[in-house]
Order: sequence, then structure tokens, then C-alpha cells
Amino acid sequence: MSSVKFRTLAIGLTSLLAGAVAVAGSATAAAADAETAYPTPLAAETIPNVRTLPAIYPNTWAFLNFSSDRIELRNVGGDAREIEGQLQARDSAMLLIASTRPELYVADTVWSRFTRGVRTDYITVYDTKTLTPIGEIVLPTKRGLITAMEGMFAFTDHERMALVFNFTPASSVTVVDLVKRKVLGEVEIPGCSLVYPTVARGFSTLCASGTLLTVLLGEDGKVTARSESKAFNVIDTDPLFTWSAQLGPVRYFPTMLGHVQPIETEGDAVTVLPQWSLLSADDAAAHWRPSGWQPIAGDGADSLFVLMQSDAREGSYKDPGSEVWVFDAKTKTRTKRLRLARPGSSIALTHSAEPLLLVQGGERLDVYDSQTGSLLRSLNMTGFRTRMTIQPVPGE
Repeated sequence: MSSVKFRTLAIGLTSLLAGAVAVAGSATAAAADAETAYPTPLAAETIPNVRTLPAIYPNTWAFLNFSSDRIELRNVGGDAREIEGQLQARDSAMLLIASTRPELYVADTVWSRFTRGVRTDYITVYDTKTLTPIGEIVLPTKRGLITAMEGMFAFTDHERMALVFNFTPASSVTVVDLVKRKVLGEVEIPGCSLVYPTVARGFSTLCASGTLLTVLLGEDGKVTARSESKAFNVIDTDPLFTWSAQLGPVRYFPTMLGHVQPIETEGDAVTVLPQWSLLSADDAAAHWRPSGWQPIAGDGADSLFVLMQSDAREGSYKDPGSEVWVFDAKTKTRTKRLRLARPGSSIALTHSAEPLLLVQGGERLDVYDSQTGSLLRSLNMTGFRTRMTIQPVPGE
């Protein structure tokens, strides 16, 4: 080896050694600083770390249904923004939250080859404290695969029964005994869609003729009576949204042109009440209309919260809204206009003493003070780019 190459190699090795010594010195100094700053090291984390939830959830928690991915239980009332738990969900999965026993129910559909193969429709029963499956009810393979939305899955008979909307495209309802974990039967509802628990044991459904069909059930799940209202849903020009809000015995449906359709239940009698308008003349001139995916919520007392968009046009009814308007359902008057920090697609209210207004807009779930409209916090949902169903836990 030439003397020049030898000197070059020696210089390189010397530089490398010096660099290593410098790095080692820096690492030693950093370790010393860390020991000074953090004299007590963190305890080793237990993996897996399985947490038990309270038997009764705080009324500032809510389930977020991501439609075909998962159902998350989130603490929307605290700044820690915890995910308290998660349920598996697949195709148009829907959740029911029992208030009479410690169980959750998810109606779901899977295929043996993920997107093809043998189809199975079923209800999974989960324990509320551990979120572990404790039961399963296999359903007829008819469940409507539309998306996660109101009217697909509902309680009746004081939560003893569940109603599953079927669409093949023939429409029917599967009646399930949740206590005995078995299917009781099927009710055909030709020309009608979705199920709303308007009576003590039974349901109502919206029909293509513009009417409301109400079905009463016996303890065995068999039909005991049917009644159909006169046509009131003007489907060609001003149809109802399929989302509703319940205040006492009255269920309220917004319409696409800005009316509200109340439907009252008293015992087994269902009465379609007169519509009233959400809009003043100036509002109508500015083309304000209800909009969004989950566009209405109720506070459990007298107030309706409706998601609104301005400059609405034909076909924009699912677009996000920029404001939430609050109405006194008794006086049929607007009491507040809450401007949103960002356009929202779905709204809901917690069942707490001071309800929180939850608004999903894009990748965020914004939490507002429902009285003042102040934005309290914003929860990140990175990667979520579609609509979701928000289900606050029932009040105590």
C-alpha cells in the first residue's frame, strides 16, 4: 500500500473514532440529563391492558358509528379526548344501546370471503362493561344493506324485542326476542321502508304512497293489527328526511324544503299532526333548508336542533350545513341560530343535564355548548372522509 493511501486511511479511521467518541459522549450527557429531569422512570406498561368500563356510562359519552369500519365509544365531555372502547362493525352495522340491562346489540353482515361468498346476517350481544361478545342471534339473510342510519334497527316492547329492517328489494321487518336470543318472525311491509318505534309493541314505517303504516305486535311477535294514515308525505316536491327527533310522545321529521312533520303517539294510536315551517319569508328567500346526513336532534324537553344550509338547491339536501337552528317545538318558533366553526354533516345532543351539541364535519367531531354555541373542543378522526351516525349514550 502506498504511503498516501495509508495516511488517508489512518486519517479516516481517526476521524471515525473521534466521531464515535463524540456521539458516545453526547449520549452519556443526554442520559445524565434524562436521569436528572426524570429521576423516577415510568413503570413498564402491561400488555395487553384490558380496561373495564362502568356499568352505567357517563352521559357525556357517545358512540360514533363509522358505518362499515367500526363503532367507537368516545368521551366527548372531557379534554382528554379518550377512546373508551371499540366494537367491530362491517356492512351497514347498526347499534342499539339498552338502558334496561347491561347489553349492547350490533346488527351486522359478513361474507365468508370478505366481499363475496356465503352471507351471514346476525346480531352480536356485547357486555357493556367489557365490550366482549356474550351472545349471538343469527338472522335471515335479508337485512337492508344501505348504510348506518335511523330506521334500520330499533327496540320495541320496552327493549325486549328488536326490529330489523329488511330489503331484498322486497321490504319486511324481522322481529327478534333479545332476551331469549331468537328470531320470532317476519312482517311484510310492501312499498314501505324503515322502522320507527312509535307504539309500545310494534312500529311505524314510511310508505312510498306518502302514508304511514303502523303495525302492532303480540307478545309472540305476530301481527295483531295494522293501520295506515292518509297521505301526508309529499314525496315528489317536499319529502321527509328519514331522520327524526323524539320529544315526549311526538316524533319530528324535517322536510327537504324546510317544514317539520310531527307524528304523535298516544298508547297504540299514532296521529299525523299538522306541519309547520322552520323558515321565515326572509329565510325562504335566502334558500335556507335543512341539510346533512343526520340533520335533526332533540334535547329531550322542548327544543329541536336542525342543521341548516343557505343557498340550497335541488339535490343539495345531503350537503353539510353551516348553522344549527334551535326551535321551541311547543311555540313553533326559532330561539337560536348557532354558527358552526366548520360545515357539519351529522348532529346529536348528549343526554346530560347541560346537553352538548355534537357535530361531525369531515375529519373532526366538534363539541359545542348547546346553549351558547361556543366550540368547547374538537376531536380528531384522521382519515375519516364520509358521514357517520352519532349515538349519545342514554340518560340515567
